[in-house]
Amino acid sequence: MDSNHQSNCKLNKTEKKFLRKQIKARHTLLRHEGIETVSYATQVLVVANGGLGNGMSRNQLLPVLEKLGQVDALLMPPNKPYSFVTYKTIEDSKKAYATLNGQKIVDDLGQKIILYLNFVEKVERVGASGLTSRPQSGGRNYFF
Repeated sequence: MDSNHQSNCKLNKTEKKFLRKQIKARHTLLRHEGIETVSYATQVLVVANGGLGNGMSRNQLLPVLEKLGQVDALLMPPNKPYSFVTYKTIEDSKKAYATLNGQKIVDDLGQKIILYLNFVEKVERVGASGLTSRPQSGGRNYFF
């Protein structure tokens, strides 16, 4: 489901709920970090509900993300309900967006969590810890 869904199309109840949750995730990110989502594809995705703050671990999220493309960096800010993933290519991030957006996965506690993804331009600083997601040369970077 695309957030830019044509307004002349009738949405069912599930689609409306999904769009409301995705919008809420965008507002949370803007309020917490001052980061705005963008309507075009980038290499960086924010994964709402896929964060340490709601019981998702790096060991649980990373394999799901890696199935869809080569992950360059995974940033999981402490106590936040979202994370950021940077893929090597825009094509990989588009595939992850199309596949995971609105999908349920099971967290470490056995609870089903629906993921909401949005594209962001870049992530330089997140939270009080000041972690950055700018990858250094030579491999993947995992922050937590």
